[in-house]
Amino acid sequence: MKKISLLAIAALALGACKDPKSEEKAVLNDVIKIHDTVMGYDEQLMHNKMKLDTLLTEAKNQEAKDKINWLRSQLNKADSNMSNWMQKFDPLQKGKTHQEIMNYLSAQKKEVHVVDSLVKKAVKESGEYLKPFSK
Repeated sequence: MKKISLLAIAALALGACKDPKSEEKAVLNDVIKIHDTVMGYDEQLMHNKMKLDTLLTEAKNQEAKDKINWLRSQLNKADSNMSNWMQKFDPLQKGKTHQEIMNYLSAQKKEVHVVDSLVKKAVKESGEYLKPFSK
């Protein structure tokens, strides 16, 4: 019983002594991984936008034009959100305390998850619409 207690105390002590910089780096790496995943969709996003632009000029009825315009707006919104997030993101956080950095990075992780969802959804929906038009 004594050994278990000593092990538990030692584990708690080691857990409490985590290096703040390594914690910050771990969360920053998570944010960057999500960002990199989103950027992997950038080419498809642009490709779908161009295809929809072409289809819009060829659309014969208002229903098709409305659908294409809506899909284009979703792609533009996703692209804009990603650009805005990237412009505002400050990975360095110079002069901030550990807690401020952790709060900032945690909030950024949530924001980039939202952007990730928007991009994936817009690319998926536009891709599904474009399937019948693929050659």
